[in-house]
Amino acid sequence: MLVCWASIERHIIIFSQSIFQIRWKRIAFHYVPLSIAIFYTPTWCVAVIFIYNYVNDWNFYELLCTTPCFYGNKILANILLLIRVTYRSTRIRHNAERTKNNLIMTIQLLTISALFLVFRLPIAVTGLIQQFFDATFIIDIQFNIFFYLIYLIQLFLSLVCLVSLPELKKTTDMTIIRYWRHRNPISDVADFHVASFMPAINK
Repeated sequence: MLVCWASIERHIIIFSQSIFQIRWKRIAFHYVPLSIAIFYTPTWCVAVIFIYNYVNDWNFYELLCTTPCFYGNKILANILLLIRVTYRSTRIRHNAERTKNNLIMTIQLLTISALFLVFRLPIAVTGLIQQFFDATFIIDIQFNIFFYLIYLIQLFLSLVCLVSLPELKKTTDMTIIRYWRHRNPISDVADFHVASFMPAINK
């Protein structure tokens, strides 16, 4: 859900940047949706899994269990964003700074989308082949390897975001540097005052 809202918010950032200059609109269109995206999913999962009582309706004629449809919703917003950027780029006068920012966001979008494709494409392709051609096509590899690839998305998503966001990488580097400087302070030698252990002689 968080990735889905990020795909939608890119439309606002690219085509309506002035919205975030107004405080109440920034809260309404940035902080509130992010908060909902972060807290809604755990709450919904807890309610559905632990509170709601249901009985599984097994369909033994299906080869694989299907996945919820909301897993694929984010791809629609991303494709629409690419089409909209391409269409608007041919009709408006190009601004060097704006074009650069749009290019950076497009690269970030493609990088995150590529991460999902790399780990989900094998199981999708083999699933289609099994549905239409051979029901046992490399089924052992699918169950033993491909089904576990999707769990790697969450592991690599933070790294991909870190690499594709230069500002985040810079902030992270500065935070790490400040942390190590605070943990291992180095003082100048001139700041130390060595006390003499010789007793004072009274005349």
